[in-house]
Amino acid sequence: MLKIGKLVLEQPTVLAPMAGLTDRVLRQLMDEIGGCGLLVSEMIAAEGLRRRNRRTMEMIADFKTRTPQFIQLFGADPEALAEAAAIVSAEKAFAGIDLNMGCPVPKVVRSGAGAGLLQDLPRLAAMVAAVRRSTPLPLTVKVRLGFNKVNVMETTRIIAAQGADAVAVHFRLKSEGYTGNARWELAAAVRENLGIPLLGNGDIMTAAFAREKLQAVDGVLIGRGALANPFIFREIAGQATSESDLGAYVRRLGALIEEHYPERKRLGKLKAFTRFLVLSRPGSRSWKRRVFLSQDFGEALGFLEETFPCR
Repeated sequence: MLKIGKLVLEQPTVLAPMAGLTDRVLRQLMDEIGGCGLLVSEMIAAEGLRRRNRRTMEMIADFKTRTPQFIQLFGADPEALAEAAAIVSAEKAFAGIDLNMGCPVPKVVRSGAGAGLLQDLPRLAAMVAAVRRSTPLPLTVKVRLGFNKVNVMETTRIIAAQGADAVAVHFRLKSEGYTGNARWELAAAVRENLGIPLLGNGDIMTAAFAREKLQAVDGVLIGRGALANPFIFREIAGQATSESDLGAYVRRLGALIEEHYPERKRLGKLKAFTRFLVLSRPGSRSWKRRVFLSQDFGEALGFLEETFPCR
């Protein structure tokens, strides 16, 4: 179990927020599969939510799950973040709020949001404090080890002092992007430095690796690993899976994409969701090539259904 504020999670595992990927489709799938402690939405622009932008509101449409869901907000203005958090608290069914202060995408950083805040800790502190004042919901903050150099000890102390209920650390610098190995060897020192739960993120591709890292942190965030193996949370929780489960997953994925996306977007979404699917599977390179060369959603889904039959 993992406690974040007043919220108690059944499992110390989190579906990590991924832009364009942890949408309603993936979160609903992970909820149906089971085993995950917390689902986090894709990044939502605080300014868009504050202005009630139509597309933004569509991205945070309510739906019921058994698993608690957090919304991840990002922005460069404390007032906008606070107002967006207040809207979520009053109107939406999310169980908590996560602040993105670690996204390395250049356009996000240039706007002063995401990992850009790791270079301006007074402003980072002001933003966490503003959101904390605006919402009674559990509040987490996701950061990296630093921008160009490690300053995670100072950053996480500031975040805890401003009232966050937990901190998630991707154990890479902003400048490293997703290259090299995540520096999990720093986890124990960061955890010892904190008075709130520490969640760790980076390179978790197997249930065994996740269990190992749970010795050093209070919870783990899994992103690409959940795309590569949709049953990783269930496996961490000690539940059995079989090859036929993958066939059922592919079919349910196709059905949800059809339900929630217009025809022009379906093929792109299917390709995005299956990009990492079973990376170590024999022949995965050839079937991925066939999917990515497909020009039609039905054709690509049909091939995936042939590749992963339900037995």
